Amino acid sequence: MKKEIYVTKASGDRELFNENKIYKTIIRSGASKELANLVLREIKSRLYDGISTREILEIATKILEEKKPEAAAKYNLKYAIMALGPAGYTFENYFAEILNEYNYKTRLRQIVSGGCVNHEIDIIAEEFPKSRIFERPSPIRYMIELKYHNISGIYTGLKEVLYTYARFLDLIDGWKAGKCEKFDKPWLVCNTKFSLDAIQYANCKSMKLLGWRFPAGYGLEVMIEKRNLYPITLLRNLDKETLNAFSNARFMLLKDLFKFKPEEIESKTGINKRKIIELIQEAKKIMV
Repeated sequence: MKKEIYVTKASGDRELFNENKIYKTIIRSGASKELANLVLREIKSRLYDGISTREILEIATKILEEKKPEAAAKYNLKYAIMALGPAGYTFENYFAEILNEYNYKTRLRQIVSGGCVNHEIDIIAEEFPKSRIFERPSPIRYMIELKYHNISGIYTGLKEVLYTYARFLDLIDGWKAGKCEKFDKPWLVCNTKFSLDAIQYANCKSMKLLGWRFPAGYGLEVMIEKRNLYPITLLRNLDKETLNAFSNARFMLLKDLFKFKPEEIESKTGINKRKIIELIQEAKKIMV
């Protein structure tokens, strides 16, 4: 009888080793089937009960870096998002840019009066439904709360969902009192997974959630991969100072580096032109 191998996640939880899950992730990074199978064989040859997900990541990344560097970068997407910074400010900028690419209209860090208190809303986003000829439907306006984790294995739980929904209810009261604009729906976004209680409560309240691999088949990672909205933190030669300069200038996506000439990016960010050219060359290898 084949011995079951368990993997230890960053949270300390254990789950059965799932080679199909790893295979699909490697394929999504742009690797060929042959390369994905090569990586899997190497991982399986070094498996032991209790192996950490981090160790598996390092094995896969080392081979991908040797065979196909651009696939290695995309395979590390989850950790690239966590590298956005110790706080959530840069993640807010990044997710706002993702929404803009999906044709939402966004406003960042707005102070809005509720029925009882003022609230700083991470992102106000307006979605414009497709209209018929001569019709201009009103936008759907979301109050978006972002929960950012820079450590893997942490779940976004019921507390965060309750907090977001309570703020939404106070904003509804603020609108009824004529203090603020109308918000149609609360939306909680995180870069990790949601707990089952969080999902259950959000579903009960028709509240929108977006996180890592949630909703199933259309989580944050799919939203990113579908339109190549990779964060600039996939660049290995990106230091903290350069990241902050990019973030302040709202250059959060790799594809942003191709929208302007190097001297224009230098003017907007204050980053040395030579450094910018190096980063553009690295970005080209990832975005092929």
